Amino acid sequence: MKESPARPRIVAWHIWGLIAVTLLGAALAWRFGPQLWALAQDEAALEAFVAQLGPWGPLALVTINAAQIVFAPLPGYVMQAAAGYLYGPLWGGVWGATGLVIGAMLAMALARYFGRPIVERLVGSERLDHWESVTFSTSTVVWFLILLAPTGDLPYFMAGLSKVSFVKILLLTLVIRVPSTMVVAAAGAGVWWLSGWQLAVLLALLGAATLLLMRYQERLLALVDRRVNRQFSGEESS
Repeated sequence: MKESPARPRIVAWHIWGLIAVTLLGAALAWRFGPQLWALAQDEAALEAFVAQLGPWGPLALVTINAAQIVFAPLPGYVMQAAAGYLYGPLWGGVWGATGLVIGAMLAMALARYFGRPIVERLVGSERLDHWESVTFSTSTVVWFLILLAPTGDLPYFMAGLSKVSFVKILLLTLVIRVPSTMVVAAAGAGVWWLSGWQLAVLLALLGAATLLLMRYQERLLALVDRRVNRQFSGEESS
C-alpha cells in the first residue's frame, strides 16, 4: 500500500476534530445538562417524552446515523448512544444498527456508481491513496481485517470502488460492527442512571481509551497493512 506523506496532517486533523467535539459536547452539557439530567431522573417524564416523538423518533435516529456515515458531521457513537438513551438497549441498538447498515450500503453504492471523484471529496485523496490497493481484492479475509481495524467508515467507500459484493460487506458489517453498536446503545441506555462520580469515572476512561487509540492508531493500521499485504501475496501466488 502507498505511504501517504500527509499522514501527520491527517492525525492532527483528527485530534482537532476530537477537541472540537469535546468542546461542543461541553457547551451543550452546560446549556441543556440540567434539563436533560432532570428528565433522565424522572422515568415517567422520559417515557412521555419518547412517546411524544412517535414514529419520527426512530426515523430521525436512523436517518442521522446513516447520513453521518456518508458525510461524517459527528462520530457515529454519539447517535448510537442517543438511541440507547431514548429507546433502551434493545430497540436503541436495533435503530442504531439499522442506521449503520443503511449508511454503509449507501456509502458503498455512491462509490460504486459515481466512482473515485465522489470518494475523494468525501474521504480525502490522501486516505484514498493509502488504501487504494484494497480495491483490487474481493477476499473475505482482507475486508474482515479492514472493517475490524480503526478505519472508520472508509472501508464502505473503498468497497464501492472494488468488485466485492454488497452482500459480503453487509454480512461482515453485521458480524463485526453491529455488535459494537449494540454495546454503545446499551451504554447510552444506562449511563444516565449513574451517580455523578460514576459518570465522571466512565467519561475519564472513555477519554483515556480514545487518546490511546489515537496514540497507537498508526501502529494498528501498520499491522493491518502487513496482514493485508500478506493476504495479497498469498492470492497472487495461488
